[in-house]
Amino acid sequence: HKCHNTRAKKSTVCSSLYIHMRLSAELLGQAEQRPNPLGERELILRGLAIPMIEHLGATRDAYDAIDFCDNRITTIGNFPRLKRLSNLMFMNNAIEHIDAINMSKNVPNLSCLILTNNSISGLHEVANMGKACPKLEFLSLLGNPIIRRQHYRLYTILKIPTLKVLDFIKVKEAEREKAQRLGKSAAGAALEGDVRIEAREAMANASKTFEPGEGRTAEEAFATSFTPETSES
Repeated sequence: HKCHNTRAKKSTVCSSLYIHMRLSAELLGQAEQRPNPLGERELILRGLAIPMIEHLGATRDAYDAIDFCDNRITTIGNFPRLKRLSNLMFMNNAIEHIDAINMSKNVPNLSCLILTNNSISGLHEVANMGKACPKLEFLSLLGNPIIRRQHYRLYTILKIPTLKVLDFIKVKEAEREKAQRLGKSAAGAALEGDVRIEAREAMANASKTFEPGEGRTAEEAFATSFTPETSES
């Protein structure tokens, strides 16, 4: 019984440490890195129960791809300047929001974003992606509530015109034309109105639930989250 209790205590301590895993410079230094099947240099941060993105300045922009799958991340943002980074994988997290200002400024060459099995529900986040990733070609939102929204695929193609593949299905020219027609139609105008309301409501909710020390706006979050070592000079 004594041995069992000791093991149980150790297990509880380990679980507690695992639950509160932070993305530190030390963890980044110990993480696996390898060439992926595309020949990209990839950093593996999979399955570490990481709750937020931080300290990536320690990577010194040395990677083409970062694997954040199977963590507990809720927001894509807080990136330092990473010009080389083109591929991000966030499958099986809890992502609800993308910080368009941070991403467009600091990860300007992102072309592949895998968000399979997350918590994105609002079409305003698709608009955010369009602003955040001006070179995005490959996107997966499978397993998110948003895919059940009316006009989801056409709206996404409209808002991210650089897309070549959406949810592992090639974007066809006929779909681009249909998306353009939607954007010019009365139905499209009504949809845009709904999306603007969604965005305002999401911003209001974020303001009510912000954590102490974090900025209420994207600009304030950027200013308060970065250390001098990791922020863009």
